[in-house]
Amino acid sequence: MKHHAPAPHPLDSLNDLTTLLAGTVALRQQAVAAILAGRPVPAAVPAAMAQALADLEEALDREDRAELDLGDDQTLLLDLSEETRQMQNDVTYLEQGREALLKQLAKKHHGFRDAVRRGLKEVAGHGLNVLLYDYDTALRMPGQRFATAVQPAWNAVALTRFAMARARQPVLWTEAPLSGPGITGLAVVPPHTFAYAASLGREYRDAEGHESAAPLSREKTELLASINARLAMLLADPSWRPFAFVGSGIQFRQGETIIARQDDLASIHEDASLALLEHVHDIVDAVDPERLHFRVEDDGQDVAITPTATSQDLWREFTPVGGLRTADTALGLNLAQGPHLICCGGPWGLVLLEALTAFTADISCIFITDRDDLGRQAMERCPKTTVVAHPDIAAAIVSAAAP
Repeated sequence: MKHHAPAPHPLDSLNDLTTLLAGTVALRQQAVAAILAGRPVPAAVPAAMAQALADLEEALDREDRAELDLGDDQTLLLDLSEETRQMQNDVTYLEQGREALLKQLAKKHHGFRDAVRRGLKEVAGHGLNVLLYDYDTALRMPGQRFATAVQPAWNAVALTRFAMARARQPVLWTEAPLSGPGITGLAVVPPHTFAYAASLGREYRDAEGHESAAPLSREKTELLASINARLAMLLADPSWRPFAFVGSGIQFRQGETIIARQDDLASIHEDASLALLEHVHDIVDAVDPERLHFRVEDDGQDVAITPTATSQDLWREFTPVGGLRTADTALGLNLAQGPHLICCGGPWGLVLLEALTAFTADISCIFITDRDDLGRQAMERCPKTTVVAHPDIAAAIVSAAAP
């Protein structure tokens, strides 16, 4: 049945948006569980998703932005184009089915069907040891805010079917933490299907749900916890809350804390952005006045608070290389034994891909980028690489390769 939008409900505030998106996580989880079990999706689920989409679309201007009330006469203008597109995809998928969705995607992405055919040649028909799926690029568009990058239901169904049929060890990889907020609040794949390698492999959850992490020294752990508590208190103030909803947001990673002070669209006024940076330095100075234990790095958008390494830490730098080694041991991945399939993208994806090739050359790759130079570099590192321009195309490839 073709989607007919219900009458929208008002969506005026940031609280309204966060409530709506949290609701779609639960709805998507219900839909995914039913589809994978071969049961009909409860009729209330697609109806509620269609209602959420109508509410979101009503709040958007012509550029897919929504001005949301923060209280105290403050507002925040957010680009919600990607969140809206993925909700549209899920509504089509739940109401009309997979083929209708693929037609919709083919209209949105130039060369979609050709890219899916090329990718299918690389990944079809092979059993895998490890499927390494990078959430940060395979399920989140560049520039999309972390806090609202919820995995679409159709994506979760495709990825889970492929993983369960083809991979001995399916792993979701991410720079983000497991929780607080983290990856487990955004991914809607069913429990006990994927392992998680979060914080660039420094914390992990196996498919049975057991969690662990590569520790810092006890001293740094306590100091970083104090810094994180002060940052959380700062962002609880309505005046500072917007920083949790732009770019990378707030991420209490294992071994590093990230707080966004700006995004690609300059959603934050520059004075406020610089004020946050000053507050971060003040917080770190209060905990580590001599800067013996932490350094603060700022790239203009994200502020990183990173511990300086000591012999008591199990890793030296916050990069994919050491994290992949840690995850290999912790999760028993046996990365030296292929074949593996990695789905990644962007500059960090190149680093992750190269780190994986250090274990074995028996690798295929779906690399997501719209930059020719990054695509060429990916193919140089891994000859069996298919380059695609959007995460939806990568998901369509694994969907086509799933039984």
